[in-house]
Amino acid sequence: MDVLKIFFLFIFSFLLGSVPFGYILCKIIKKIDIRKYGSGNIGATNVYRVCGGLLGFSVLFLDIIKGYIPVFISS
Repeated sequence: MDVLKIFFLFIFSFLLGSVPFGYILCKIIKKIDIRKYGSGNIGATNVYRVCGGLLGFSVLFLDIIKGYIPVFISS
């Protein structure tokens, strides 16, 4: 893999990993700021506790996918 591809993969991975799916989904669907409820974390566990199972598992799935995509692209 050449250096330019590695550089762009690094940038893409960083940007994809910085997307806060817990915050985004709660803001769009439930119209709440998840950081103000529960533990204050935007992760799947807090979303599950505050907003319910469907939203919690959606955040978990999206977080897993955002970790999987860069690994899949790099192999």
